[in-house]
Amino acid sequence: MLTIGEFSRTCFVSKKTLRHYDEIGLLRPVHVAENGYRYYTADQIRTMRLILRLKSYGFSLPEIAAHLAYPDDELLSQALFEKHRLLEAEIGKAQRVLNRMEQDIEKLKRSIDIMKQDIVVEVVERMPQTVFGVRRAINVQDFQELFAELDASLTKNGITALGAPMAFYHDEDFSADDSDIEVAVPVAEGTAGSHPIEGGPHACSTLSGPYDPEAFTALYAGIMQWIDENGYHVAGSPFDVYEKGGPDVDPKDYVTEICFPIAK
Repeated sequence: MLTIGEFSRTCFVSKKTLRHYDEIGLLRPVHVAENGYRYYTADQIRTMRLILRLKSYGFSLPEIAAHLAYPDDELLSQALFEKHRLLEAEIGKAQRVLNRMEQDIEKLKRSIDIMKQDIVVEVVERMPQTVFGVRRAINVQDFQELFAELDASLTKNGITALGAPMAFYHDEDFSADDSDIEVAVPVAEGTAGSHPIEGGPHACSTLSGPYDPEAFTALYAGIMQWIDENGYHVAGSPFDVYEKGGPDVDPKDYVTEICFPIAK
């Protein structure tokens, strides 16, 4: 058997951490002497290495404990796949930040205002529409879940979408934890559960590429500035129209139209 010190040196894990893992039941010593000394077996080195491996993959201690209690390679494979997907998303986000930083560095070298945006805003006369939607006060992180709920509702009720999906933002101010958002699709007039959307002039701009929060913020700010400078005011809830997107489309090919109802 190995003393806690020997086990600590072998696995590159502090004795404090080993005591904590013992307390929470994650990795218990095989023997605790009357004097309180903890002893481990060589076989437990593999378990400790697995704990460290899964921690490096972003697994929480309760998640690791669940796997150790009921080992299942298929379930572990599924969990690893999900962690892989999340890490890829984080890497993509970090890469976009790096790309933007590089662009800003080059702009600053040429004395260009990094907050200056070349945004094209057009006044579009949109026709009235009938839409079927799902409206909830949600955390913005749950945005995709709202679309899943809409898809399920369309399928359940046998409703056919007649156009691109949309998202309406009904809040007067922004709250990440409690946003009043409606996702909807155009449907036939008279569809049960549907409601009309007024037509009229809209200030619109188009975003090409991934759903980047920084890009959305820049477009929203640019449209609001254009509205103010051209003597209009916002006359309803702004909304996005996802003209091209979804799981079958490369994010770089996404096309989103952002619209603000306006009036003089």
